Amino acid sequence: MSSNNARKWEEAQEKAFTNWVNSLLAKVGKRVDDVGTDLSDGVAFIQFLELLSQKKCKHKYNPEPKDKINKIQNLHIGMRFLEVDLGLKPRGVGPEDFYDGNKKMIFGFLWTLYRRFRISMIRDDGSSALPDRDPTEREAEENLLKWCSNMTGFNITQFKTGFRDGAAFLSMAEKLADSNDALAGLAGLDSIAKLAAVFDFAEKNLNIPKLLDAEDVAAGTADERTLMLYTSLFYNAYEGRKKANKSEMDELKDKVVEVAGIEREAISKIFQLEDQLNMYNEELKTERYERMALERVVMDLENKAMLTHLMELREQLESHQHLLCRLQQDVQQKATGKLAPLWGPPQISADLSKSMFDQVDQLGSQLDEELQRISRIVQASEVKPITIGKKSGEKLLEKERES
Repeated sequence: MSSNNARKWEEAQEKAFTNWVNSLLAKVGKRVDDVGTDLSDGVAFIQFLELLSQKKCKHKYNPEPKDKINKIQNLHIGMRFLEVDLGLKPRGVGPEDFYDGNKKMIFGFLWTLYRRFRISMIRDDGSSALPDRDPTEREAEENLLKWCSNMTGFNITQFKTGFRDGAAFLSMAEKLADSNDALAGLAGLDSIAKLAAVFDFAEKNLNIPKLLDAEDVAAGTADERTLMLYTSLFYNAYEGRKKANKSEMDELKDKVVEVAGIEREAISKIFQLEDQLNMYNEELKTERYERMALERVVMDLENKAMLTHLMELREQLESHQHLLCRLQQDVQQKATGKLAPLWGPPQISADLSKSMFDQVDQLGSQLDEELQRISRIVQASEVKPITIGKKSGEKLLEKERES
């Protein structure tokens, strides 16, 4: 793009976007004189986004920022609102660009929003609906050209050539005008005069700012994006007239359709959530069964390990019991000089016909009893008192010395 065209494109954007932003801010009693500088505190920026999307910014912002930090913080909130709540990620532009008044970046940002919320909504039948995705510039251009063709009755396939003679702009102005008296006789003028007259009429009567030079359009040298932007303003005027001319019944029908669509979407989400909940319940039930089975396996393993340990303890106790019995036999034999019968310990065994817990409990009780009995043996509480005479004691000592 040449420097001259770039300058004209910037001037066209400034006029168009200032007009567009003010058309929305007027609903809250505000306006800006220059979109390149008057959005720098973030307040009008957030309000513009809310009006454009018809959604409320969830994050609290400072309505009267006094310093740079608060202003940039507001702009950050606006950018986050745009990205998170509106699903549009700003590319190449940041809060600092708005604060510093970087017009090139700001106009590029507003052009993206305008294409998304204005041009991309256009359908060739004149209806409007926000698309599921952000269309390419070529797709938006084709939709706008189709609408212009249907509106004027001309086959318009390109912006560069389709508007050069002024007939298409004149036809659209006639369709939008309350009265054609001011447009009468324009059809017989040459292209430049016709275009100039239509541009003047549109600015005064349709609130469409004059973005183009009649000479550039007639010569086919007008910037194509400026042509696209200017033509879209006719669609916006058409849409505004259509809404203004709607009867109360039509508005009520549209509202019912809108509410019904919202309810259908809400019901669909409820069904999806219900399906997810059922799925989670099934997964939870399966996990619960698996956990119970795992706990049972772990418990069985722990019980078996405990039983094995108790059996080992039983064997060790039996071995100690035999040693203690022999010790008791030796004590009695030395004390009486007679061979004492070997006392046999009671058997400690597990009843395998019982449950694992009952076996463990039984073995534990038996072991407790045996430990107490062994303690008594060690303390000689169960050994009967033995009387040893003096001579017998001397003989016993001699035997001990000899041995």
